[in-house]
Amino acid sequence: GLNTRPMTDKMKETIFNIIGPYLNGDVVLDLFGGSGALSLEAISRGASHVDIVELSREAIRIIKENIASLREEDSITIYHLDYQLALNTFAREKKKFDLIFLDPPYRLDIIKEIIDFLIANEMLADEGIIVCQYQRNNYFPEGTKILKIRKNFHYGSSEVCIYQKKEG
Repeated sequence: GLNTRPMTDKMKETIFNIIGPYLNGDVVLDLFGGSGALSLEAISRGASHVDIVELSREAIRIIKENIASLREEDSITIYHLDYQLALNTFAREKKKFDLIFLDPPYRLDIIKEIIDFLIANEMLADEGIIVCQYQRNNYFPEGTKILKIRKNFHYGSSEVCIYQKKEG
């Protein structure tokens, strides 16, 4: 079976209502692409480009089908890579993202480690947003010197935390 958990439409809607319905030219990173639903939603709301990282061949096949059906091939780059390799590559290339989706497979307890890496390598743009989805009681979000929590909510066993980079 696939290790992708499709995000419910309700959850997706809630996330975009919080982060703003229009992503005016934002550059987006979807680190665990799954079905690509969040990425495609971001493009449909005005993001200029999305980098999707996904290790599963099957998931990539689904993402490609979804992208083709919306004719968005030019706006999306798919990386068939392990997330750590992808992060290291993006850090070397000095990439910056306005919006980052982190929805790792539940067994991976890595959100804090990834956020620390993103901050240390200055990969989050000014006032950039990180949306994390995780299993309840598996991760406990907290603000940092650089990030504030904009919103924290849950659906069933899933929890979502939306961080925003503080100004300055």
